[in-house]
Amino acid sequence: MYDISLRAPSDQALPSPPIWIDSRFMLAVQELHQLEALQLLCHKGEQLVAVLPLYEKKSLGLRRLICPMSSYYQGLWFFWEPEREQNRNLLDELKVTTEVAKWLKSRYKRMQFNLSPHNYDVRGFTWQGLKVLPYYTFSYNSAKEMKMLRDEREKLRSARKHDYKLVEEFRPEEFITLIKDLYDRKEKSLGLSYKALQTWMERLHRDGLLAQFNLMEQDRIVSTNIVLGGINDQRGYSIMRSTLPSSFKSGASTLHSLLLVEMLKDRFACLDFCGANYPDVARFKAALGLDLEMFFKIVR
Repeated sequence: MYDISLRAPSDQALPSPPIWIDSRFMLAVQELHQLEALQLLCHKGEQLVAVLPLYEKKSLGLRRLICPMSSYYQGLWFFWEPEREQNRNLLDELKVTTEVAKWLKSRYKRMQFNLSPHNYDVRGFTWQGLKVLPYYTFSYNSAKEMKMLRDEREKLRSARKHDYKLVEEFRPEEFITLIKDLYDRKEKSLGLSYKALQTWMERLHRDGLLAQFNLMEQDRIVSTNIVLGGINDQRGYSIMRSTLPSSFKSGASTLHSLLLVEMLKDRFACLDFCGANYPDVARFKAALGLDLEMFFKIVR
């Protein structure tokens, strides 16, 4: 009933692809991480009904799927007619998911990839014996008001005493400097070269898929982040941020978050802050009044 095939990233038959299956984004991730990007296509007859982005790495002749750091989600994306009944979609998506799981098991002995928060029905994967691990993220719905806890409101009042302002401006060298400082402070490795990350940023910015937002104190950047998402995306993704330690104490990150959602509320219906899986980060985002969401990692 369903035919599954692979192809190199392409926007053919995808007139308005979300960023995670946009060929420009996938090819940029391929170059950054030195792996092979592929689109798994699921057809019913001539109709394309689903696409899953895959990132394949080969070692000693074996293929495996990985989750690249720069692609926070992969997601299984369905394409149904708008007037289609929701219960029909539910039934058919379960069938598609089951067929995709079978196909992946036949090709890969090892795999891990992240679904998107909209992929809440993972029965097709579990019924085929794949591991499904729960992960979490925080998001902001632009139709709602942020309701911060008292300590974050106090940080916000402190931050407003400074001459801070948020501007959208692409300054990749300074972003890389602040991100490198963040990883050095945490004594962690980024896992790829900072020069390659900057090239990836520049490529996606040219394509209109990445924007940089900087909290400024006069001419100095005190907090910076990048947001993924283009004109086809209802959801934006704030995937990386770094704030100067001295400015963090004065509430700069709290103010950055508030100004960011205000600036983007007419651009995206939802802003995903991409992460809730480390205690300190989770506590900060919860205190901002963001919404907790679940997504799943598929593992074999």
